[in-house]
Amino acid sequence: MTLPTYAGFVNAGFLRAEGARALDENPRNVRMDSEAVVSWFQDLTFERGARFLRAYWYDARFDSGHELADGQRRFFSALGQTPGIQLRLGHIVEYRPWFEQGIRDALTRTAVALNLDPDRVMDEFDQQWTFRPERRQRGVDTMLCSDIVRLSGRGAFDTAVIFSGDRDLAEALRSAQEVGIRVVIATPDRHSVSREMNDLADEILELTEDDLSLMLPERLPSLT
Repeated sequence: MTLPTYAGFVNAGFLRAEGARALDENPRNVRMDSEAVVSWFQDLTFERGARFLRAYWYDARFDSGHELADGQRRFFSALGQTPGIQLRLGHIVEYRPWFEQGIRDALTRTAVALNLDPDRVMDEFDQQWTFRPERRQRGVDTMLCSDIVRLSGRGAFDTAVIFSGDRDLAEALRSAQEVGIRVVIATPDRHSVSREMNDLADEILELTEDDLSLMLPERLPSLT
C-alpha cells in the first residue's frame, strides 16, 4: 500500500511578515531559517505514516542592478541548496510611496507662505529624511496557484500544506480539492487568513511561538 504524501507551499513573504508580527518583531529584524521550516514539515503528524515530499518555496528577487541584489542572490543560492526545498522566484517592483509627493507639495507651499526659499527647504528636508520605496512582489501568487493546480492534477501528493492566507489562492485550492487533495493552511495567526481560505481549508494549523522563533530567528547585527 502506497503511503500518503504531503507537500508544502511556502509564501515566504507571508511567513516573514505575519510571523514577525506574531512575535512582536519588525520583519526587518528577523531572518528566515529554511532548515527549521523543512524540519517543521517533516515533524507533522496529521497523517500516520505520511511521507513529506518537499516544500515549494516562493519569494521574489530584485533586478540584477539593485543595490540589494548581490546579498539576496547569496541568500537564494543557499536557500536553493537546502534539502527538501524547491525554490520558485518572482520579482520585486519598487514604487515611490503614494504620500511622498503630497508631503513635498505641502513643504513647498509652507516655505512660500513663510517667505523661505522652497529649494533650500527641500534640500534640507532631503538631507534629514529619506522615503523608503514601497515594494510589491510580482509573479509569486501566480506561480503558487499554477503549481498547486498542476501538481494536484498529476497526483503528486495527497495533502497540500500551504503557508499563505491570500484569497487569490482560493480558486487554486478549489481545483485541488476537486481532484481529491486535502488542503491544510499553516499560519502564525488564524486572523491573517482570509475568510475564503478559512472556509475552504480542510484544516488550519496555527504555528506556535516556539515554531516561529525557530523559523524566524533574530537577525544578527552587521559587523561592518
